[in-house]
Amino acid sequence: MKKSLIISIFIFSYFTLFSQENRTFNGENNNIVNNKWGSKDYYFLTLTSNGFEDSIKAVNTKTRPNARLVSNLIFDQKESIEDELKLTDFTWAFGQFIDHDITLAGVDYSEPIFVTVPQGDEHFVQGSKIHIFRTIAAPGTGTGKENPRRFLNEITSFIDASNVYGSDSVRANWLRTFKNGKLKTSSGNLLPWNTISGEFNDKIDPDAPELANDTHLNNKLFVAGDIRANENPLLTSLHTLFVREHNRLCDVISEKHPGWNDEQIYERARKLVGAYIQSIVYYEWLPVQGIKLSPYSGYDSEIDPTVSNLFSAAAFRLGHTLLDELLLRLDNDENELKQGKIALKDAFFNPLLINISGGIEPFLKGMSKQVQQKLDTKIVDAVRNYLFGKPEAGGLDLATINIMRSRERGIPDYNTIREDFGLDKVKDFNDITTNTELAKNLKFLYGNVENIDAYVGLLAEDHLNNSIFGTLLSTIMEDQFYRLREGDRFYFENDPAFSDKEIEEIKNTRLYDIIMRNTDLTNMPYGVFSLNKSYIGGPDIDYIQLQAIPYPNPVTSIFKVKIWVESDVELIITLIDPSGREIFKRNQKLYEGENFIEDLDLSQYPKGIYNLILETNNEFNVLKILKQ
Repeated sequence: MKKSLIISIFIFSYFTLFSQENRTFNGENNNIVNNKWGSKDYYFLTLTSNGFEDSIKAVNTKTRPNARLVSNLIFDQKESIEDELKLTDFTWAFGQFIDHDITLAGVDYSEPIFVTVPQGDEHFVQGSKIHIFRTIAAPGTGTGKENPRRFLNEITSFIDASNVYGSDSVRANWLRTFKNGKLKTSSGNLLPWNTISGEFNDKIDPDAPELANDTHLNNKLFVAGDIRANENPLLTSLHTLFVREHNRLCDVISEKHPGWNDEQIYERARKLVGAYIQSIVYYEWLPVQGIKLSPYSGYDSEIDPTVSNLFSAAAFRLGHTLLDELLLRLDNDENELKQGKIALKDAFFNPLLINISGGIEPFLKGMSKQVQQKLDTKIVDAVRNYLFGKPEAGGLDLATINIMRSRERGIPDYNTIREDFGLDKVKDFNDITTNTELAKNLKFLYGNVENIDAYVGLLAEDHLNNSIFGTLLSTIMEDQFYRLREGDRFYFENDPAFSDKEIEEIKNTRLYDIIMRNTDLTNMPYGVFSLNKSYIGGPDIDYIQLQAIPYPNPVTSIFKVKIWVESDVELIITLIDPSGREIFKRNQKLYEGENFIEDLDLSQYPKGIYNLILETNNEFNVLKILKQ
């Protein structure tokens, strides 16, 4: 072949590669004709009948029972109820990761909703108010029956790894190093902190992107593509994992294409990370839960991929019933660490737990071993009574919030949604569930099947065979993820930037592969979403940890800890301040039975979250102490 011909082929291939489009950060122009479909700050799609009480914007409470009463009678979980398919915590954690890639609705703090605590409540004071805030209304909507209130998705609807890179160029640029295509990290190859250098011990960067901080107790947080990355350590671990994968890919791409610049490397790695996430969703995560879509047939420009209001406000809130009270941490050999379990209620927006735990690996390993809770009408106390704090001290009820979210977003009742999706209406509560106790409670609360809240009905449904979902919830899931795939011009199997060989490689990539490429773990199950037979035989996990209760908590100055041990033992007490520094460390002799750790004084220290570490030879606990 002549030299000039070789050069021409090289030049053609080079410019063909870089003439390929990349996604916009805000999702615009994915659909050439309808360029706002699926984009940031675009309306959630309306797929159901109007459910507002006045058909305009009023919260629908006229025919619905008190939401906290529904929570107490239906959602109170007294014991662990494991998922019948033996799906692991990876299932709900990755589901939350995907939720934060495709949907975010802001709340309007000037428009509260008050739910009165009913009689006989075991946790909240009778007659007090649970404060919930309405979703921000889309400007210009809610003016009449012909123009009911609508809502905006504050991030892109597409499965595009916006939770890694951001849904706008400002956040995306802050996350970049602008060197060799890489994203910023901090010590330990963790996410960058919201500081000038990205390291924990530096000053807060006033230009750092917005971050959710619902406990308002830490001012230093990890920064990621989505504002909610610090919500719990399992979610933070997945964010960290895909940032590591991006940077690993940058090294591979740089070695393969030494002449490429920072922008070229960054966009190629970004495209690959997005493709891997899509592949995991459609070829691993959805199928293991019982959602099997028809084979991909190609991009359809007539399909609107936008996330629906129903999906955002009700259906995809299903993950809250899958949570366990405890987060499990294991070493590479499946042994529980002394750092061991952490109570979920103590893990919210407490990012230093990642550093204290020795990185993300113990959480990833723990996720693969612990079976998630069953998808049902039961929610653990950590989020039903202690969400972001104790009752009467900032604590909230996620079940109550979810019920009210559907009501204030104009979502109609369960039976109307069935009809909207072409399903037969149910005629009796026993048509929804064969659980006679649940059916009895539903009838007591709602009286008529036409009144059932969407969120409640979706979770009450009997499950389909080999699925964690009931009929209507499965239908809604299939609709949304079908549209997200078929209506995405950049879905990896349609993207001309990938060769047939590359598409097959992406399709064969599992979350296991991403973990093994980017952590020190060497012993993980191939199917991390399911506790399958090949993974049986690991150690049984003892869920009884060092029993200790701090009080008062929150604390203004001095607090105590009540602790119980089975035999005489030496206790090591360590207190870590909100900046990660060790305030003090001391030993105390404990005697069989009940003991007290006295005079723990925080009066001279600033407000924030403190981690009190209690350790014996074979037991461990971390208590979150809130200094006000």
